[in-house]
Amino acid sequence: MSGPISAFARYSEEAPSPPQTNSVLPASRKRKRMSSINTNGHSKENQVNKNRSKSLQPTIPVIQTNGESHVSEEASTTKKPKNIEKKFLSPAYPTPHPHRRVIITDSPRTRKNKLIVEEEEEEEVDDMEEDDDDEESLDETPFSAWLHDHVPIEDSTLLGQHIFGLIIDPIPVKQFLKRTWQKEPLLISRKHPTYYNGLFSTNDIDDILRENTLEYGENIDLTFYNPTTSKKERHNPEGRARPAVVWDSYNEGCSVRILNPHTYSANVWKLLSSLQEYFGSLVGANTYLTPPGSQGFAPHYDDIDAFILQLEGKKHWRVYKPLNDDEVLPLKSSGDLDKNIINGIKPCIDVVLEAGDLLYMPRGYIHQGNTLDGAHSLHLTVSCYQQHTWGDLFKILLPKAIDYAMRTNVKFRQGLPIGYLNHFGLIHSTKKLSMKKRAKFHTDCHRLLDELLRESVPIQMDNSVDTMAQKFMHDSLPPMFTAEEQLTTIQEQGERWNSDLNRVSNVVELQPDTRVRLLRRHCLRVVEPDNQEEEEEDNLVAYYTTDNARSYHDRPISTLGVDKETLPALEMLFLSYPEFISIDSLPLATIEDRITFVSTLYEKGLVRTQYELEHSDDEGEEESDSDNDDEDGVMSKRQRVQHESSDEDDDDEDDEEDDDED
Repeated sequence: MSGPISAFARYSEEAPSPPQTNSVLPASRKRKRMSSINTNGHSKENQVNKNRSKSLQPTIPVIQTNGESHVSEEASTTKKPKNIEKKFLSPAYPTPHPHRRVIITDSPRTRKNKLIVEEEEEEEVDDMEEDDDDEESLDETPFSAWLHDHVPIEDSTLLGQHIFGLIIDPIPVKQFLKRTWQKEPLLISRKHPTYYNGLFSTNDIDDILRENTLEYGENIDLTFYNPTTSKKERHNPEGRARPAVVWDSYNEGCSVRILNPHTYSANVWKLLSSLQEYFGSLVGANTYLTPPGSQGFAPHYDDIDAFILQLEGKKHWRVYKPLNDDEVLPLKSSGDLDKNIINGIKPCIDVVLEAGDLLYMPRGYIHQGNTLDGAHSLHLTVSCYQQHTWGDLFKILLPKAIDYAMRTNVKFRQGLPIGYLNHFGLIHSTKKLSMKKRAKFHTDCHRLLDELLRESVPIQMDNSVDTMAQKFMHDSLPPMFTAEEQLTTIQEQGERWNSDLNRVSNVVELQPDTRVRLLRRHCLRVVEPDNQEEEEEDNLVAYYTTDNARSYHDRPISTLGVDKETLPALEMLFLSYPEFISIDSLPLATIEDRITFVSTLYEKGLVRTQYELEHSDDEGEEESDSDNDDEDGVMSKRQRVQHESSDEDDDDEDDEEDDDED
């Protein structure tokens, strides 16, 4: 009997503080020029008018172990980037066409550049063969395709689900959510020590310590579990964490915990920013490095759902069910528990995790781990769903619904019965003479609550969910740009200083036929503010994530003001995602309005173009750069695209000359 489909069943798909205040996103605004000569010393008549707005300032078979799961289009002014043939896999999205591939051809210029690179490679055969061996070894790991941006899933939510599918592989995502999520722990023993290769390593900890400034207690903890006192002890010096001090403490038996590895590790940042798109909530991480024969923490339970990815070494884990109903999916962590509390209780999971294994624990499950003699342990804990419950939503929804009901329904504004104080309260709760009065009061309450749920709650639901999303916008990590996204967003695309020409170059313009889309499904959230003044009732607020810091709440939440006139255009961008649409198709009055609207979002990094924009001012510069690059034998991706465009223009001119001669 076959088990679930493995992640290695490869297949392909066809590529298809106070808030930071900003001014209002307008329906129309031109960039004004103060003279006919621009700052680069070129005549205004020779340049395309720029409409990028600056109106917005920062405003395996499954078995059972102790009852728990265990798995032993249109023509465009933009230029198209080169692509390569790639295979694609996803345990989250099975396909009826397991052998389909994405095949996109390279341009002639790119093929020419490849020949140049191949000639250079032949001169260093031995070194390159070693690098190729390393790449082949890396490419065998499940996460390597995604780490190298070779997974052709355009929708960020579906990509997050794909990554989550890799984490819990071979369990299908739907099966996990139905049977396991927030119900019971899950153990996946893979016997695949390199499964998580590329995500994080002990070497990364050393690099982080040497290349960054980490503060004890804020970014890093040195901890030790004292079995005598059954308490976790912190052995943090004051100030900055120095590498030699940290490693000396490790040799003395302390565990090293990095509290925010995503701030320093690009791969952990990429992992969490992808998962948050799927979960729709804050996703965090800690890394734990424990020396052999040691334990860093006392038994405890957490207020988050935890996925433990064993990256290196081994660790013995014991997991216990919640001790009572109040500790099922708790709202707060337990702190250190006395070991005597769990004495005599049989753990629901008792296992030694090895590299490549996964352990999932819902909130409230008590756990403790210790390393074995002769083997260290490094694991990454991915956490999610903190303060993300029905109750948290109702805390927002019900006050809004009550306020709305009191404004719109006279029944909620009627006074309480005279004398109700004589029948309710601690003293009157057992008074038999008050029972009839109390029963009528309860009946009236139920009637009003039913009316509240029937009429007011549905009206306030969208705004309440937006309020939850507003918190998510602030909690979120900023998106991590892929290489392609860097070249098609303001991150890398557009104006830059040219030291050879001693001026600004690479000027780009958004055109009516430029095709754009949102950067991520959850990078922007439009909210109708509560209790806004009458003169502001036509304005909305958009909260966004692209300006967030990689450290939690290290910046105030970023906002944009939005005119209701532009709301249909925003809706079109959201509803068309992840498809690209032309700027000219946006439902705004004039083409100037459309370009100004998109320019505003573009300058905040919230939209990307389908292809890299043409540079309007540096054709001569490209030829000069081409000569220099050929001499050096080095050419960046951006330069290759520029020269590729230049060559195509030259070919077109030659064709026109030939036609004239004919």
